[in-house]
Amino acid sequence: MNRLYRRLALLAVLALAAPAAFAEDALILTVGAMHLAHTHQSVAGNESGLNTFGSNVFGIAWEKRHYNGIAYGGELLLSTNTVANAGGNGQVASRALLVTLKKYHRPWAHVYPYIGAGVGLMDTQVSGVAGGAGVGPAVEVDGGVELEWAHSLGFYTELRGLYAPSGVIYGTRVNMSGVGLYAGISLLF
Repeated sequence: MNRLYRRLALLAVLALAAPAAFAEDALILTVGAMHLAHTHQSVAGNESGLNTFGSNVFGIAWEKRHYNGIAYGGELLLSTNTVANAGGNGQVASRALLVTLKKYHRPWAHVYPYIGAGVGLMDTQVSGVAGGAGVGPAVEVDGGVELEWAHSLGFYTELRGLYAPSGVIYGTRVNMSGVGLYAGISLLF
């Protein structure tokens, strides 16, 4: 086990020592697919099934990037999943608002791999079946690559792990945790 920790520590040192991206601000617009970790849950006292993949999965983020490759900002994630139980079919709409911190690298010109994390809140609303709304914590880890096409435009990819137990809806916590793959554009200015 110590060998694993040493390798992880070495990987972290190498990642933080890599050359950094240039300083700038970025507006990032993404679409994606989110795979829920918990598709069978109790919603409003009824055993329910949520569809594994959400629809209308979008993200918008703003980042302030520094010369050392550190970026901080905010992110809004939106998704909708269908839910079915004895009460019928409905929808679960989720909105996560996160504060993010990322580390960008520049191993080659116009290629910026990154790792990051975020923390915030997720608002979940259940409609169409007995449900309601709830707010709870949200934590994410992410990584990906930004490919800069021109000085002010880039292609952005992201793999995200999201832990979001969401809020309590009629005494039940709806868990929207999962893994997502996103792609989009980054507007650099």
